Formats: sequence, structure tokens, C-alpha cells
Amino acid sequence: MKKSLISNLLILLAVLTASMSCSEWKETESVRIEVTQPWDSDPSLWEDYKASLRSYKQSQHYIAYARLENSPDKATSEKSFMRSLPDSLDIVSLTNAENFSQYDAADMDWMRSVGTRVLYQIDIASVQDDVETMDDISRLLDMAIMTVSENRLDGFAFTGIPRMDDPLSVEMSNMIVQRLSNAKSEGMLLVFEGDPLFVTQENLDKIDLFVLDSHSMEYSYDVKMAVQYAVSILGIPEKKILLSASIDGSIMDESLEVQPSLNAIVERVVSLGPLGGFAVYDIESDYYNYEGNYIMTRNAIQQLNYSK
Repeated sequence: MKKSLISNLLILLAVLTASMSCSEWKETESVRIEVTQPWDSDPSLWEDYKASLRSYKQSQHYIAYARLENSPDKATSEKSFMRSLPDSLDIVSLTNAENFSQYDAADMDWMRSVGTRVLYQIDIASVQDDVETMDDISRLLDMAIMTVSENRLDGFAFTGIPRMDDPLSVEMSNMIVQRLSNAKSEGMLLVFEGDPLFVTQENLDKIDLFVLDSHSMEYSYDVKMAVQYAVSILGIPEKKILLSASIDGSIMDESLEVQPSLNAIVERVVSLGPLGGFAVYDIESDYYNYEGNYIMTRNAIQQLNYSK
């Protein structure tokens, strides 16, 4: 009996000791991790990297263009900031540029250092049905011109829906191109996104790049027809044409097989031209997993400019 009691006490003591050891082992302890950024590790090499990017973007290559919803009401991660875009992007069009924030302004130094041009996008297509007088459009243009000037942006992008039988639509188009082209300084860009029929024939030469609305097309045949119309009928040079793709979208190829939109569009930049390049839309929708939008966009740039 005495031996049994002693045995039980020894077992209880062992359990308590083990419990205390586990408790101590589970206690969290903060560990200081020193993070060394590339620019801190080798500043000279980092400057060389940025210089090579600027040189690449000034060379002849396929243009990579992206839309970004900057400064959303609530930024949930780095995907909302220009600084997190692929460094090899040539142009970014800000779809919330009327709310250009202090964070956007802070990111501009980085964009300039890698040679990425930042445009103020004016989404005329979204307000076109509500426009009653040219004063409504004039106010949008005033804000765009002021923001571009104050923050040293690199130009303007605008959208629009062609309505050739509507005199107001034609007047609107002419005023937009005239105001924005007059506001451009040397080195700035003026880009149209959408159906180029919105731009009147006499103003086509004032547009630096045309981003066709291929992101909304269901069949690759429609993309081919849109390019042929722009080149053969409207007379737009192939090098001024970019094909747009929704990064989450899909398109039916010539064999009626469904293909990821971005992959299909990148292939047709070469086969239908060669054209000027591509534009990726909805880039901020999914960014950080291994096959996310950052990787997909970077791969598309490398696919077209593999020798750069």
C-alpha cells in the first residue's frame, strides 16, 4: 500500500513537471528580425537597376500598360498602391485619379525613378449619358489638368462611346482632345481607351496611343476585326495600338477553345501586327498568390520582350 502511494506520488510529480515544462515551452517570445532592403544592401547596384529600367523603357519594345484603381475608399493591402506594380510596366492609368491622394503623391518619386509614366484617366464613357452641357465635361477636364500639373503626372487617358448621330457627342470628343492636347507639355502622353470611332477623324493624329476595348470581346475573331478596322479604315498606325485584356477574363480562340484573356491577347499583339503592346485591366483584383496578377503581368511583359 505504501509502495502504491509512493508510486502514485511519483507519477503525479512527473505529470506536474512535464506540464510546467510544456507551459514554459509554449510561452511566446518576441524575436527581432532585421530586414535589409535591396537599396540598403547595395545602393550603387540598386541605382544601376533603376537606370537599366529607364533605359529599357526608352528603347524600342512592346509597351505594357495597366489600369489601376488608386486610392480606394479603404486600402486593404499593397495592391492598391503604385509602388507595388511591376517595375517593367511602361504606363499606368489611374482610374480614381480625381481622388489623387498623399499616398499616390509619395509613390510618384518611385514611378519616376523606374521610368513608369502615370496618367490621369478621365472616364467619359461612364458619365456620357448624364451630360447635358459642355460645362459638365469642362469641369472634369479642369480637375484633370490641374491634378496633372500639380503632381507632375505624365499625361492623360480618356474613354468615350462613339455616337456619330449625336452632335453633342461629337462636340464633346472635339473639346476633350483639344483641351487635353493643348495641356500636354513635352514628353506627356494622350491616350484613348475604347472604340477609336469616338475620336473624330481630324483628331486621330493627336492621340499617342489607342487602347482597343478587346477586354470586353468574347471571340478572338472580334479582336482581329477591330484591329483591321482601326488600321485599314481609320488609318491608325499599328504601333499606336494596344490590345486590352481583363486579367480575370477569358476569350474564345479560332478553334472555339476558351483561353485566358491575357495570354490570348499577348499572342495577338504579335500575330495581328506587330502592334504597339498590351494593356491589362483589373490588375488589383488578386495580387499575391504564386499565380496572382503580379506574376501574370510580369510574365506577359517578358513573353513579348524576352530579349530585353
